[in-house]
Amino acid sequence: MAGGYRTDEDYDWLFKVVLIGDSGVGKSNLRSRFTQNKFSLEPKKTVGVEFATHIVRVDDAKVKAQIWDTTGQERYRAIVPAYYRGAVGALLVYDVTRHVTFENVESWLVELRDFTDNIVVLLVGNKADLHHLRAVSTEDAKAFAEKEGTYFMETSALESLNVENAFTEVLTQIRRKALEVGDNNYDYLFKMVLIGDSGVGKSNLLSRFTRNEFRLMSKSSTIGMKFATRTLRFDDKVVKAEIWDTASQERNDLDFQMNYSGIASACYRVPIGALVVYDVTRHATFENVEGWLKELRDQSDQNIFIMLVGNKADLHHLRAISTEDAKAFAEKEGIFFMETSALESLNVENAFTELLTQILRKVVEVGG
Repeated sequence: MAGGYRTDEDYDWLFKVVLIGDSGVGKSNLRSRFTQNKFSLEPKKTVGVEFATHIVRVDDAKVKAQIWDTTGQERYRAIVPAYYRGAVGALLVYDVTRHVTFENVESWLVELRDFTDNIVVLLVGNKADLHHLRAVSTEDAKAFAEKEGTYFMETSALESLNVENAFTEVLTQIRRKALEVGDNNYDYLFKMVLIGDSGVGKSNLLSRFTRNEFRLMSKSSTIGMKFATRTLRFDDKVVKAEIWDTASQERNDLDFQMNYSGIASACYRVPIGALVVYDVTRHATFENVEGWLKELRDQSDQNIFIMLVGNKADLHHLRAISTEDAKAFAEKEGIFFMETSALESLNVENAFTELLTQILRKVVEVGG
């Protein structure tokens, strides 16, 4: 389970949990109440990200919670996605006295699920002590939580109502899921990256392979990075693929370069495989493949396994790059090649599994 692991230190498990929701809903006071039993009547707004840790006992284990408090201010939202990385639990907080904060819960949930994998989510209605100002009914919130498949609880950071229960419930569910899935139930862990221009369909390739999902109206571009995992069996070996979807704006967006120059390069660290993706209907995305390959080879191991992927192959009437030209380029560069359609699920499974098969063969061959 990404972000959670066993340890030999003074706790058994370490889980990263994020607090998300609009500004002013009480995220910081929930964090400080849980970790320090403190409450501030005049808290300052969180700028960027803050975190604290707290160890609790869950069943027969000591669990260390690393609680990240993400900002709810729109002007800082761009930095948040990097901090979702590795989170296995989330408290999605709204203010029961301000209906707009509940209305915004849906978009927060979409963002959370875009940047995490198989995460445990608890919807939290905070400030439940303010009965005379209530604007969101418990029933409405509970119905939304049931529809979205999340847990639900109302809290009051001021009165310390259900705060401990909320965090403990999330940590309990995370640990149960980790035990069910198994923390080390694979023989190999291979990190792979998806790179290519914005809009070529990298995110849909990722979601199609890991969750068999496709979004016609997906986000226009990935902000920062996101990743997902999938475990597969190859003969007698179990392989866990950790697949990272890199941001595609760094070449054209100066603000993005300033904020994310370190994040993009970090994604290239220790990958053993890469899918370089272009859109078969947009020749410019194919022309840029050479630049992406150079960047990949400059920043990663020279023995990395690479597959060139021509996505959106279902759009026959709009095709701008022939299969022959792409295949010739791949042969010249000494990389694998396949055309896919994330929409129709054409060759998506084959592309990832072919690359993983080649990686596994090499690792076994050299005795890895």
